[in-house]
Amino acid sequence: MRRYLFSRAGEAVIVLLIVSLLVFIFIRLLPGDPAMALYGDQIQKLTPADQLRIRANLGLDEPLYCQYVKWLQGIMQGDWGRSYLNGERVDVLIGQAIGPTVQLMLAGTFLTLLLSLLFGTMTGLRPSSKMDRTVTAVSLVLMSFPAFYLALCLILVFSIALQWFPIAGMGSGAEGWIGRLRHLALPAAALALSHIGYYIRLLRNHVTVINDKEFVRALRMRGVSPHRIIFRHMLPNAALPFLSYIGMSLSLTFAGSVVIETLFSWPGLGMLALKSAQSHDYPVLLAAILLSTFVVVAGSLMIDLFCAWYHPQIRRQLLSRGSAQ
Repeated sequence: MRRYLFSRAGEAVIVLLIVSLLVFIFIRLLPGDPAMALYGDQIQKLTPADQLRIRANLGLDEPLYCQYVKWLQGIMQGDWGRSYLNGERVDVLIGQAIGPTVQLMLAGTFLTLLLSLLFGTMTGLRPSSKMDRTVTAVSLVLMSFPAFYLALCLILVFSIALQWFPIAGMGSGAEGWIGRLRHLALPAAALALSHIGYYIRLLRNHVTVINDKEFVRALRMRGVSPHRIIFRHMLPNAALPFLSYIGMSLSLTFAGSVVIETLFSWPGLGMLALKSAQSHDYPVLLAAILLSTFVVVAGSLMIDLFCAWYHPQIRRQLLSRGSAQ
């Protein structure tokens, strides 16, 4: 198990290095110039020597590979650099943005799991029923629409038409925790609706298969209560592929949060990355993408380790593999 952990950690480091290199190259191939974004039309009034000095201060006068090596060395030493726009430390800006993103993802994931477990289990126990057909139709509709469209529909209905929830922002401390929850409700719901169709269909199919197993029929014949069969035997067996899919879809969830944060003006990591891309603020954009990649990789690793700990057969395979090596 220890060898497996070290192997996965090594793979995660390699993934982060590859992603950082590709993103570093890609954003510098984008049209535009940080110096132009910073000074606007005023830069045309400067002499060529002054323009070169500005680019040198931004670290843009060196070859691309030298810029990447210096940036990587700074990251390894805990120096994330400073923003091109305001000179503020990048780690401070990232620290201010990661909290709202974590709140949004936790709330969206909680709603997704809650509704998926509820409707996936109910429809899986009653396949081909009226409820199953209704939930399946709604799931297919949700799966066919992108996240931004679902978010716009929620804004139009619940913020503009009914005026139940605010349109944008996180709210202020003066509004209290109820005000914060009202601001969080629509972004979390939009994030959950953009993924819930897949989760419901996945869990429904696994519950349907397990419901026809011999051991479930034997438990019913022994008079075991339906609630005990569902929560002690069926859902634990269906949880492994369900959790595995969640681990694989973490990147999609994070990408969806970028769209949701933009539409709801949620001051998170996605909004920060978008503004940095628009203003060619390379250090902030690189740090935001690298941290997002780290969260996705770390989350996938944690889910894989949980599945290995949870499922005895997988755990025995990992232990035997480690002893063989």
